[in-house]
Amino acid sequence: MYKYIELCFGNAKGTIDLTIMRTFNYLLFILFLGLFSCASTKEKSSKDITIHWKQRTNDVNEKNESFAELTIKNVGKQNLEKGDWELYFNNKPCTNLNVDLAGNDVDIEKINGDFFKITPKKSFKGLATGDSIIVPLYTNSAVIKYTDRAQGFYFVFNKNNKKDFYTPSYSYSDLEPEMAKISETDTYVVETKEIRYENNSKLSEIELKTADKIIPSPFKVTEGKSSIDITTLKQIEASAKATRQAKLLQSYFKDATGVELEIVPKASESAIRLTINKVNSSEEAYVLNINEKNIEILGQEKGLVYGIQTLRGLLPIKGESNKIKTAKILDQPRFEYRGFMFDVARNFQTKETIKNLLDVMSFYKMNTLHFHLTDDEGWRIELKKFPELTEIGSIRKHPTSEYSTLPSYGSGAEGIENVSNGYYTVEDYIEILRYADERNVTIIPEVDLPGHARIAINAMKFRAENLRKVEGDEEADKYLLHDPNDKSEYSSVQGFNDNTICPCQESSYNFIDDLIGEFKSIYAQAGVPLETMHLGGDEVAHGVWEKSPLCQEFMKENGIKSINELKGFYAVKLAEIAKSNQIKLQLWDDILHHAEGMSPENLTLNAWDNSWGTGTEDFGYKRANEGYDVILTSVSSLYFDMAYTKEVNEPGFYWGDYNDTRNIFNYLPTNFFEVSHKLRLGGELTVEEMKDKERLTAKGLSHIKGIQGALWSETLKTPQDAEYLLYPKMMALAERAWSQSLVKKGDKEKEIFKNLDQQWNVFANAVGQREFNRLASWGRHFRIPPVGVEIEGNVVKVNVAYPGLQIRYASVKDTLDSDSKVFTSPMNIDGPIQIAAFDQYGNHGRVQIISLNKEII
Repeated sequence: MYKYIELCFGNAKGTIDLTIMRTFNYLLFILFLGLFSCASTKEKSSKDITIHWKQRTNDVNEKNESFAELTIKNVGKQNLEKGDWELYFNNKPCTNLNVDLAGNDVDIEKINGDFFKITPKKSFKGLATGDSIIVPLYTNSAVIKYTDRAQGFYFVFNKNNKKDFYTPSYSYSDLEPEMAKISETDTYVVETKEIRYENNSKLSEIELKTADKIIPSPFKVTEGKSSIDITTLKQIEASAKATRQAKLLQSYFKDATGVELEIVPKASESAIRLTINKVNSSEEAYVLNINEKNIEILGQEKGLVYGIQTLRGLLPIKGESNKIKTAKILDQPRFEYRGFMFDVARNFQTKETIKNLLDVMSFYKMNTLHFHLTDDEGWRIELKKFPELTEIGSIRKHPTSEYSTLPSYGSGAEGIENVSNGYYTVEDYIEILRYADERNVTIIPEVDLPGHARIAINAMKFRAENLRKVEGDEEADKYLLHDPNDKSEYSSVQGFNDNTICPCQESSYNFIDDLIGEFKSIYAQAGVPLETMHLGGDEVAHGVWEKSPLCQEFMKENGIKSINELKGFYAVKLAEIAKSNQIKLQLWDDILHHAEGMSPENLTLNAWDNSWGTGTEDFGYKRANEGYDVILTSVSSLYFDMAYTKEVNEPGFYWGDYNDTRNIFNYLPTNFFEVSHKLRLGGELTVEEMKDKERLTAKGLSHIKGIQGALWSETLKTPQDAEYLLYPKMMALAERAWSQSLVKKGDKEKEIFKNLDQQWNVFANAVGQREFNRLASWGRHFRIPPVGVEIEGNVVKVNVAYPGLQIRYASVKDTLDSDSKVFTSPMNIDGPIQIAAFDQYGNHGRVQIISLNKEII
């Protein structure tokens, strides 16, 4: 029998594995590992007060709450007195704490969102040196991952009418693998090394042909028998009209080869010729001809860029020959909209990170960045007309007024630069727009309204207060977004009770109209047209506006009989404002769940709520059949913030599903119900069970404009965190957005999965042999999966999820790195070894320790 440990090495791709065996009989082995072992203290400090979080269990009571213990300990020389202090923190996002079960020593108060305060009760006796108290935390949702933990702790000491801020040392205990179980009814199998081995065993390493090397898969490839040595190329031939594309190609070629090709109107040497020419009805179609002496790319302006990206994908990567096969490639996209939504509101990402993302998106032929710029927790775009928005909303810190943007997601008393704090200046945004435009990526900005608007509401309150002193009421109230006398009680999904603008006053629409005008101005300065703007519309909480005197009067005057009708009125008004500004409106589709009377004219919906087993699986199809233009943004397959696996050490959310790269690859945009789907709590939703779901009609199919991935940023603290969840998921998304459907009319589930398996084998080889190395050469981060392991007796067998990666191993006494031995075949081991998958640049996946010791109970 055997046991294994997965080490808490810092993965070269920015992740940390926190799983460790913690049994008495293995204690000597763990001590032997020394610095390799995962201590429960993750942030060591010499501070006087320590906070330790330990998750105990899930599903503990009739409310199905989870239970954790928070230990507050005095390790300093001075006592922690009875009063005059408060302890603030953020709990797991989108949950609530049971404040009635806070224990005997303290009270817990919810402030707003995920922000809570602990204060001592009168019975609290203080903490002398070495003393501690335990505060129970009962949360109305399971806690199964490290990214679920309570965080962002800081004290406020009130002394002599002055507030002193103090950040204690914070640590947290390891989560045992069994903690991944959400509830007693949760039967979803947690991935193990044996399961990985079984899944990986279905793959085989292949030699990649020209068509196989291109992601997303091209429409038609005819490979020749000869080749061209790219070092013989000297020039780029391009007309003045294709200068921008020529410069892009020049840059890419130099990055890949170190050679800068000369751009000329007529080539005199071996060259890459760019010819602007219509290929077919698609402006994104292209033809790439690779001959023995020259290369030619034909297409319209957008098509040329994609032809360049395909050629870029065929250029040699580290260790490959300078010769590439002759070929003729005819290519065009399946969907006109191939999008990705990136949330920089909850946690910020710098301009450089966005430009890196845009370059990768363009390479994989994605053409739309849906830029989620605002939310309750952050406002990330400067608008000259409304400076209060970034003044209030670009920094999260301890609240100093009613207008403050509160700490959330662990941002602490002062916030974290370029994480909770940050925004794009107008100049930054213009630079991003131009960079995207050069790469065929349209940026659709999103300002989320009427919900998710806490910052906008507070900023306009702040503006009004300041202006009232100098300008009078009319100017001060021009952009007010709230009814001051509204006593409505509600709580949004994220726990806010004051985040929804009032639709019953003209000032709200003044704000929206001028907001759009500000964006149009920025786009005009960039020389890039603003064609579409996203104005949210999602997750409007139950109970909004019900006790608003303004709305009661407004509804009476306008014959509006219900809140749902009022939501419809707002939605129609939004569409009118967009039309008057000559832009197309885009919204999240749940605005139509309760709003009544909205026309599909000039409107595109992001259909996201298709969670398998919830009854909403066909909502996107229904909207398309009704005549709405639809972008499928399915949470169960296309939300990148969903964790790759259920394992406790895989970061991310899981309320929609667990979402690895293969799950995205298996996504069938127009054939949802032709295959079965795994359910988040175990089991599956079968084809038979979905037989009555609404299918796409011919009309509906014409309104499916494309698909879109999404990455919400609550758990992202660094660019590396984002890229870990982005790649390689982005490649699978691009495959489904660009390449032709693999489902033919009449195909049954078994045949569809057979085709998927065959195509996945090619895709996995391309990723393992080339794409990881490409991303590494660009300086991008990504997730290399842990290896699969099977042990029979003393023989260890290992394999990888992406053929082409190398498996390296070392004893636990040595350093595991790119110089370690390569695991080439099953081998006998007589002691514990470290093992991981590596790319050619030395980046590796999760480190595991394999041992043949007796299994410990």
